[in-house]
Amino acid sequence: MQWNDAWLSNQDCDGDGKLDRHYGYPSFIGSGAWETNHQKGTYIDAEGKKQRWEYFVKIVAAPADATISGGTWHAADGTEIGPVIWEEFIILQEVYNDTGAGDHGISYLSPYSAGFGKFSPAD
Repeated sequence: MQWNDAWLSNQDCDGDGKLDRHYGYPSFIGSGAWETNHQKGTYIDAEGKKQRWEYFVKIVAAPADATISGGTWHAADGTEIGPVIWEEFIILQEVYNDTGAGDHGISYLSPYSAGFGKFSPAD
């Protein structure tokens, strides 16, 4: 996993004895928090052959002006951002590869943005 300081800081800026999350914001929404998760492994299929799988996901905190409709976050202009995850977060991109199942490539890509730049909080 990788993340930015808004997701989980390596500091205690507010003096509560804990590492900060969404510092300066009442929740993750609008904080610009993001994380990536990369997992991979192997398994033996029904024929006894070793198979490999790999999963990658980009997740970002929802912008303050975004809304949820039907399990999907939408930007203020109505553009789909991505599926809701953990209530305050959005899946921007998912990649899944599995040699045994024949899965390969992007399984979801946000039509709004797959990068983190559009989700930085306004200064």
